[in-house]
Amino acid sequence: MTGTLTDTGIQKIGKRFIDSVNHATYTLDGTAQTTPLFRKTASGSEIRIYIYFDEDVTGEIADVKLIDTDGDIVADSNGKVFVKTPGKGLYIAFKYNITEVEAEEANGIV
Repeated sequence: MTGTLTDTGIQKIGKRFIDSVNHATYTLDGTAQTTPLFRKTASGSEIRIYIYFDEDVTGEIADVKLIDTDGDIVADSNGKVFVKTPGKGLYIAFKYNITEVEAEEANGIV
């Protein structure tokens, strides 16, 4: 069986996802913080959401999470820790690729 989603369908899924992501949360040296998103893009099947920490932010950035308009966590950095040094910016990117997969048949139901 070939995929049933059109390129337009895949693009719309990506666009709706990025439109639902509202902001990011993280800890800076163990203190909870909130930050706006820097950039969100959906192109074809690829989704990218960027968070930017400017040169004024320094310390250990951890527990980065994307929060949607409902206040739910929709993605997190899975324990990655970023050490932010003074005088330089830091981008953190969440990247996804939408792929349709064939459902497995179970008891004759697909």
